[in-house]
Amino acid sequence: MDDRHAPDDLLPTLVAVAAERVEILLAKPDAAAALRQLGPDKLSEIQRLEVSPMAEDQLVAVGLRLAGSRTGRGNISDHLSGYFSKPASSLEIEAQRRSIWKLNRNGGTEKHEAATAASRIENMISQSALPMAEQMRNWAALYADMWCDPRIGATSHARRVMLAMVTLLHERSHASIR
Repeated sequence: MDDRHAPDDLLPTLVAVAAERVEILLAKPDAAAALRQLGPDKLSEIQRLEVSPMAEDQLVAVGLRLAGSRTGRGNISDHLSGYFSKPASSLEIEAQRRSIWKLNRNGGTEKHEAATAASRIENMISQSALPMAEQMRNWAALYADMWCDPRIGATSHARRVMLAMVTLLHERSHASIR
């Protein structure tokens, strides 16, 4: 994600939470085989995460892929932090943007799914003592970077939902001020 937009503390927090989830998933017996096994929906666990518009799920999927590509797992949090510490190529970002914008021209956005995901974030924020408007802006900034980030394996559909979430999170941020 592009550090110009994402809040300083949100991405590292999400990376740490995602790394914990990855560690839990990988600690299970036969984790490697289980993560690759296709379910009734014809998706593996990693693919199922990549269908989700939720940022944490996307980071868990990246963490699982990184852990699977390393000979020694090491510290997943360090791998994820290192992976996202270098910005993605602007050419790859632009290619992602154009691809999703083209899909949006050919069909409607996923407003219902975006509203559901934004509500999940809003509920999460409301359970904390953090200011709603500021946190909603932070999440909007994160998604403004994430939907077109080529380093995550999100599906086109998930990216379209994430893009719609940017607007919704901004709108809800403004609404919470009133």
